[in-house]
Amino acid sequence: MPNFAIKIVFLFFVMIFTNTFSAAAPPRSDFEMLQSKEVNENAHIHSHDIRFMRSRSENVLIRYNPVSLVFGGLMYTYQRIISPQLPSECLYVHNCSNYSKDLFFEYGLLKGLFTTSDRLLRCNRLSALDIHPLMIDQNSGKVMESIDIYKSDER
Repeated sequence: MPNFAIKIVFLFFVMIFTNTFSAAAPPRSDFEMLQSKEVNENAHIHSHDIRFMRSRSENVLIRYNPVSLVFGGLMYTYQRIISPQLPSECLYVHNCSNYSKDLFFEYGLLKGLFTTSDRLLRCNRLSALDIHPLMIDQNSGKVMESIDIYKSDER
């Protein structure tokens, strides 16, 4: 029993001395930690590319199409007002709303709508089980996906 008491006293002194002597640098404030390079390099702050969804075509009828202007206005309103209030937990590097814009530009209204709904159905943690490891970005840890996956090989 005396050996056990000596071991406990020894561990107690080791814990006290390691805590007092290991703290060589003074503790930093929260503001200093946020300004430090270590924290800022690891922070993944995702900025959204918010722009009005307008066609780049030279044709006036295509450029000022009322349907595309309505969808563009709805997308702009969603990205400007609703999206900043929701938590940013998208699995993908190219967030779903910007991906949807690119799909509408590339494939048009009908195919863009179906491909956007496919992407939104896959944007959850359950679908992350089926993601190939080579599609994951090393820096952000999110999935990189191109709109070319919806191109058909029919020529």
